[in-house]
Amino acid sequence: MNPSEEELVAQRYVDGELPTAAAADFAARLLREPALRAEVAELEKIAHGMAADEPMTPPADFTLRVLNAARRLPGRDELEQADIAADAVRLCTRALIAAALILGLGFAWHAGLIYSGRAGTLEAAPAEIEREMDRLDQLVMKSMEAPDGGK
Repeated sequence: MNPSEEELVAQRYVDGELPTAAAADFAARLLREPALRAEVAELEKIAHGMAADEPMTPPADFTLRVLNAARRLPGRDELEQADIAADAVRLCTRALIAAALILGLGFAWHAGLIYSGRAGTLEAAPAEIEREMDRLDQLVMKSMEAPDGGK
C-alpha cells in the first residue's frame, strides 16, 4: 500500500528532512492535532528502535512455537503419498471421461446420429429391385388408363 502525502510528510519530519519553515509549520500542526501527534510518536518509536545498537530479543516461547509449527508440517512420505493419490485421481478422472465419450458415441451411432456411410445404398437383391420397378410401372400405367386421369 502506498503511503499518503500526510504520512510521507510525517516521516520526513521524524527523519529531520523537512526544511526549517515546513518543520515549524508541521510542529504547530502537531500541537493542534492529537491524531497526527500519535502517528508521529509511533514513527519516532519505530525510528529509535531501528537505530538502537542492541539486538532485538525474540519472545521466550519463540523457539518452541517455531519447532511446533515445523513438527506440524507434513513429512516427505506424506507428501509423496499425497502426490501419488493426486496422480491416481487424475488418471481415474481421465479414464472416466474417455469411457463416457465412448459410451456417448456408441449411443449416438446406435440412434443413427452418426453417418455410417451406408445411407444411400440399397440392401435388396437385383431381382427384388426389378420386381418392385415392374410393380410401380404397372401402377403408373393403370393410373394413366383410368377415365378420370388417375385421380
